[in-house]
Amino acid sequence: MGGVGQTVPVPGFAVVDLETTGFSPRLGDRVAEVAVVLVDDAGRVEDEWSTLVNPERDLGPQHVHGIAAADVALAPTFDRVAPALLRLLSGRVLVAHNAAFDTRFLRAEIGRAGIAAAIDPVACLCTQQLAGRYLTGSRALAACCAAVGVVHDDVHSALGDARATAGLLGYYLDVAADDACWDVARAAADGVRWSLPASLPGVEPVLRGASRAHGHWLAGLDEAPGARTGAPRASTERPDVDTGTYLRLLDAALLDRYVSHSERAALLAEARRAGLDRAAVESVHRDYLTALARAEIDALDGATAAGDRDDGGSVRDDPALHEVAGQLGLDADDVAGAVEAALGARLAAEPAVAPRPAFVLADGDEVVLTGSMSRTREAWERDVRAAGLSPWPYVTRRTRLLVAADPDSLSTKARTARRYGIPVVTEAAFAALLAARDPASGRTSGTGVRRWAS
Repeated sequence: MGGVGQTVPVPGFAVVDLETTGFSPRLGDRVAEVAVVLVDDAGRVEDEWSTLVNPERDLGPQHVHGIAAADVALAPTFDRVAPALLRLLSGRVLVAHNAAFDTRFLRAEIGRAGIAAAIDPVACLCTQQLAGRYLTGSRALAACCAAVGVVHDDVHSALGDARATAGLLGYYLDVAADDACWDVARAAADGVRWSLPASLPGVEPVLRGASRAHGHWLAGLDEAPGARTGAPRASTERPDVDTGTYLRLLDAALLDRYVSHSERAALLAEARRAGLDRAAVESVHRDYLTALARAEIDALDGATAAGDRDDGGSVRDDPALHEVAGQLGLDADDVAGAVEAALGARLAAEPAVAPRPAFVLADGDEVVLTGSMSRTREAWERDVRAAGLSPWPYVTRRTRLLVAADPDSLSTKARTARRYGIPVVTEAAFAALLAARDPASGRTSGTGVRRWAS
């Protein structure tokens, strides 16, 4: 769509929508997703394009835009996206719903990328402002679409909102084809020339759900570790292989029963260092699951919480144990096998595997919060103080725990915590830790899969 070193204008419209980490680029907010729908002069959709963007910070109100940190961690940064995006916009009238918001972020991100590409406000149209001419009632995108019968699916996704805005633009073009605003904007857009690199590296768009499209994280071990690192390859039986470091990493990762992407990377790296192939790691995981089942069975001591006789059925059906199994790449059959193995060992009076020290929060431990959480920061800090802990504004080597709105968070706090080896847990896991905490002893109560070690 352009010659060497310079873009060539193409008539029509480029409908843009952004999802961002907040409302102000001046306060450090960034673009997290961008979509473009190309529309011809008659309002017909020609093409569409979208990608997540790594904002290199936390994602802000994830409950609004629904973007997962695990997905944007795989996405390109805006400086890599910018050339392809600008080629799509070149020579076209830029259209957005609340264009002032989107163009403000585009200018900030383009400037940050070091690209000389001004966005002419005359070459932009705002479907929200145009609603004042052609529609009555609310100017919100959903309301405008409902008023004219435009489908608005995937609300608060960049592509869903861009498609809806393109549909709204098509309606405006149909009912007000003679409005002078179209020709004014077209003339301004026709005069835009952006100098871009003659050779641009290809950028593969990354879409929502990308982190779930790569199979289980253990697939990273399908290539023999010796081929990658020169480390000796261990057999499934793991003779003379020290798995202590791997198990300590696994304990910390499962503190919230979710193995985040950074935790997966650390586990894979340690497995390769120890010379463990996938079969060996899966064997370690089965042993780990059996130890958890044994701890749970020992805690029940042959009876359910209601006092009924228990032959292991309650443990076999324990959703927490199944949740852990899924994180470990195991399934329901592995859970059943772990419970049977644990019951057999108990009946044979075999001693349980000595547990590693449980993760506990002691009085005065510093706890840091990050991200846009489901409760207010003030509410969480009150609970932290009430538990005898110390809420802290930033991560240091003294930090005991980081509580994140998203355990895959890309925030500076999260990156620092991972660098220092500090556990990062979800709000739900932290709430459970607080609920189980005994302020008098400074220890958490509970056993089995609910008593994670570090």
